[in-house]
Amino acid sequence: MTELRRTYNRKTDRTSGGREYRNDRPVYQERGGDSSGKRRRPKGSPVFYVCLLLALAVLAAGAFVLFRKFGPGTTWADYKTVYGMGADSTAVFHGGIQTESAALSRDGKLYLPAEAAAETDSKWYFSDEGLLLYSLATETVSIQPGAHTYAVGGQTIDMGYEICFTENGKAYVSVDFMAAFTGIQLSSYPSDEKNGLPARLYLENDWGTHLKAEAAGKTAVRVLAGIKSPILTETEKGSTLYIIDTVDDWTRVRTEDGFVGYLKTKYLKNQEEYQLTSSVTLPEYTAVKNDKKISMAWHQVFSAGDNAELSEYLEGTEGITVLSPTWFSVADNSGALNSLADASYVSQAHERGMQVWGLVDDFDSNVDVLTLLSSSAARRTMTDQLMNAVSQYGLDGINVDFEGIKQDSAPHFLQFIRELSIACRQAGKVLSIDNYVPSGGRSWYDLEEQGQVADYVVIMGYDEHYKGCCSGTNASIGFSEQGIVNTLRSVPAEKVINGLPFFMRVWQETPEENAPADAKLYDDGLSVYKGRYARDSRAVGMDEAQRLLSAHGVTPEWKEELGQYYGQYEEDGSTWRIWLEDARSIGLKMEKVKQYGIAGAAFWKLGLESFDVWPVIGQYLQ
Repeated sequence: MTELRRTYNRKTDRTSGGREYRNDRPVYQERGGDSSGKRRRPKGSPVFYVCLLLALAVLAAGAFVLFRKFGPGTTWADYKTVYGMGADSTAVFHGGIQTESAALSRDGKLYLPAEAAAETDSKWYFSDEGLLLYSLATETVSIQPGAHTYAVGGQTIDMGYEICFTENGKAYVSVDFMAAFTGIQLSSYPSDEKNGLPARLYLENDWGTHLKAEAAGKTAVRVLAGIKSPILTETEKGSTLYIIDTVDDWTRVRTEDGFVGYLKTKYLKNQEEYQLTSSVTLPEYTAVKNDKKISMAWHQVFSAGDNAELSEYLEGTEGITVLSPTWFSVADNSGALNSLADASYVSQAHERGMQVWGLVDDFDSNVDVLTLLSSSAARRTMTDQLMNAVSQYGLDGINVDFEGIKQDSAPHFLQFIRELSIACRQAGKVLSIDNYVPSGGRSWYDLEEQGQVADYVVIMGYDEHYKGCCSGTNASIGFSEQGIVNTLRSVPAEKVINGLPFFMRVWQETPEENAPADAKLYDDGLSVYKGRYARDSRAVGMDEAQRLLSAHGVTPEWKEELGQYYGQYEEDGSTWRIWLEDARSIGLKMEKVKQYGIAGAAFWKLGLESFDVWPVIGQYLQ
């Protein structure tokens, strides 16, 4: 600091401390000051300024790098990449998700490929014969390719344009017809050839309450939920955004100009509900309901003579409300059925206050399920035969047990269920469908659709471990409960029946050194053995399982986590393992039936139970 020199003027006095005052302010002079008394600023070193500039440059560069790394991206999306098509196409969205297929323009109308139409509503079905079918509650509307008219409710309606057509082996349906027939809402947005943006068609039929909001300001709507994701469009302050879903602090929206993307949730304001409703009222899918809880017993009938043994099977039982005898099976790909139906069986059941739902299965290995179900004629043949049997034998309903459905045959199976449901509804008879669902697999069975058109959806809540699989329980309490939980995601509780096993498996595990030479060997870590072993199993009833354990002096141990007793014994160089079903394990499963408020329970199969299970079952179905 420069040395300061104090000066004095004539006004100096003791109270001023010797300071010079000008205009009542003290005055200081720096040495080296000029004669005018003005203060001279020090000259800075050039090195100082260079260092300062370098520091500022480094800071600016660092800020730029940080911004590039953590700041929002400014790159705009390449629309051709985003939509997978050029500006001369029409991208189709359903519920905010782009369908795999684009819409086709024909004579000034837009048409959806059959698979895209089915994504919006699975009831749109193109048969292998080229017909467009849509099953209502009481009839199936059928439209020929190229037709301008269709018939419904005894009336013929002319749309004035081609409703559907096939081209190069591919089927298409008019979106205008879809809107007129089912009320699906359409929103279309133009293309932008300059920027490669295709036209967009937005379809909505998720009727009910939804959310919308206003844009709090101008902000980017991005392809994905991330600040570096490319920009699709920018919102204007106050514009309406239709909310699809939320991911962390991002919200997926549809903008007023037809873009579906993400923006930060904080940029939304004034959220409110709105109702999405159809402009068309379709016939309601009514259902046959029982006043009592369902207690259904499957009765496996191998021959016509087995029908005469019904009274023997029913002796000692309690509370059965429905019998489902395995009477019908598909015989060939034309839809012909084998039948073991018996009128006196039905009369006897009715006298006991029980309904009879005849079971039909697809177990014949000579039947190709895809060929069978994809044929409109075969489906009609099966439906007609079943309904004739309902009338002839006085049946109260049909139980469908098709277990050979693969993903490629699933749409045809659902169409069969729709068509059969119409026939049952018209006759006032029950339609129930059996499903393997506890593990959450076989999603192509479409439980939601089944829950709409059928009266009851039956869970086959067993085979947790099955022949050909690894050793284990047939139906633990967790497995049984998960089946109910999974089903209730798609089907109303009053339509759900949980199937419980009266059987279990006896598992035989043989170490490699004792196994037959041609035996298949396993090493899955689940065996009691270390190393490889042969594995086999057979199904037994409750009483037989108890006899096996008793004969080998085994007292079974309760497994709390499984809700079952377990026992094992050694014999003939093998370990034999049994996870038991008994009155206690069935009681726990029945508690879940009551807990979730579902329609009831079904049991496979009559004759394998111990008599002490019936009072337990009855107390939960009052």
